[in-house]
Amino acid sequence: MLELGCARLSRLTFAEITQPHLARLVEQVHDSASVAVLADDDIMYVARVHTVRIMSVNITVGTRFPAYATSMGRVLPAGLPEQEAVERLARASVRPLTPFTRVDAADLAEAVAQARRDGHALVDQELEEGLRSIAVPVHDRTGRVVAAVNVSTHASRGTLDDLRQAVLPALTAAAASIEEDLTVVTERVRLAIP
Repeated sequence: MLELGCARLSRLTFAEITQPHLARLVEQVHDSASVAVLADDDIMYVARVHTVRIMSVNITVGTRFPAYATSMGRVLPAGLPEQEAVERLARASVRPLTPFTRVDAADLAEAVAQARRDGHALVDQELEEGLRSIAVPVHDRTGRVVAAVNVSTHASRGTLDDLRQAVLPALTAAAASIEEDLTVVTERVRLAIP
């Protein structure tokens, strides 16, 4: 039985592990949820469950966005050693994507530091006007941040505090569930996390 179970576990992808958790999260908060990893100076989507389309672009697995303008792009570097996070921000090609996009290097470094202190990041219309997102990190069994999970919503659905109060607890619980599954799987097989 154990051999059969390990064979199945060894074929699981990171996306397959996260997908059911995203689906449950979307059922709870009624907004789209995604998981992404750092890819150079971008975030790259590795899993996604959407409700309604709230962005002008269609996000699929493999879609990349500049990390500096996204909630996941704030919590991912927050999990790195501080100097490495600062160096990543310094080399990024930063430009305003909306009138709300933070582009000042010191301001971005403070946003990442705030994400490190808070354990989450909230971005308000920096990637696209009308889009808000909140993200938390996903840790592997050693405590290293390996991904981020977020919920995206339209700015008209409430205030930033509403988003924190209504979504953050469910988002944090989803990340914890993903981490539990990662621990179980990686104790038995070597899982390649993008």
